[in-house]
Amino acid sequence: MRRRALALLLLLGVALASACARKAAFQGQVLDPPRPPLDFTLPDQAGRPLTLSALRGQVVVLTFLYTTCPDVCPLVTAKLREVSDLLGKSRGQVAMVAVTVDPERDTAAAVTEYSRRWSMLDRWRFLVGTEAQLDPIWEFYWVGQVRRELPGSTPKQPQYAVGHGSPVHLFDRAGLVRVVFDADFRPAAMAHDIEILLAQ
Repeated sequence: MRRRALALLLLLGVALASACARKAAFQGQVLDPPRPPLDFTLPDQAGRPLTLSALRGQVVVLTFLYTTCPDVCPLVTAKLREVSDLLGKSRGQVAMVAVTVDPERDTAAAVTEYSRRWSMLDRWRFLVGTEAQLDPIWEFYWVGQVRRELPGSTPKQPQYAVGHGSPVHLFDRAGLVRVVFDADFRPAAMAHDIEILLAQ
C-alpha cells in the first residue's frame, strides 16, 4: 500500500513538473543562443532621443511600422495594445518601441497622431529618423524595407507604398534578443513570453 502511494506521488510529481515546463516554454520563435542587439539612438514622437541599450533592466518589445500602412501595421499596433492590457501591473517593467520604415512621411507629428489614434501614446516610444540612420537597423532586425512607387507618382508628389517585414523582437533584461514573433502573433502568446522574461 505504501509503495503504491509512493508511486502515485512520484507520478503526480512528474506530471506537475511536465505541466510547469509546458507553462514556462516560450511560444514565439526562440533564438538559441540569444542574439546580441544592434544598439542605436533615435528620437521618439516627442523629440526625445532614445538609446536602445538604455532600456536594459526592462523587457523590450521592438517592432517596425509606418503610419500610412493600410493593413499589417494597424493589425500589429492593435495587438500590441492588447498585449499591454494583458500585462496589467507588469506593464511598467516593459518598454515597447516602434521604429518607422517610412522616414520620408513619418515625422514626429505623424507618429504622435498615429500613437494617439491607437491609444498607444503613453504605452510606447515611436522612433523616427533618416533613411541613412534607419537602413542598418532595418537590415539587422530582418525588416527588409522596400519602397514601391504607385501609379501617378511624380517627383513633386510622390506616391508610394512600403513593403516590409513585421518581426516583433523580445529582449530580456540583459538586452539580448531572446524571442521573435511575426505579424500573425497572438497577444496572449506574446504576453506569456514577456512574463517569462520578466521572471528571469
